[in-house]
Amino acid sequence: MASKDVRRAREKRGAGRRSALLLGRTAVCSLAGVSQGQLLLWEHENLISPASYQDADGPPEPLYAPEVLKRVRLIRTLAEDLEVNLPGIDVILNLLEQLER
Repeated sequence: MASKDVRRAREKRGAGRRSALLLGRTAVCSLAGVSQGQLLLWEHENLISPASYQDADGPPEPLYAPEVLKRVRLIRTLAEDLEVNLPGIDVILNLLEQLER
C-alpha cells in the first residue's frame, strides 16, 4: 500500500484528541477487491462518501474512514455474490443503519 494512500488525520473528541486512519481511493479498492470505477459509481449513488479530501498537486484526493472499507465490502458482496441491484443495496443499507440505532 502506497504511503500517499494512507493518511493520518487528527480529530477532536471532547477534551482529548485521537488519531484516525484515513484511506485513499487506491487503498480502499485494493483492500476491498473492487475497481475504482465501482467505487466512483457507489460514491455517485451516495452509497459511500469520503471522510475528507487531501489537497495535493492536482485534483483533491478523497480519503475514506475505515468504516467505509467495511461498507464497500458489504456492497460488493450484495452486488456480486447476491446479485442485488443498486436501489436494492440502498434499501438494505438503510435498513441495516436503522437496526443499528
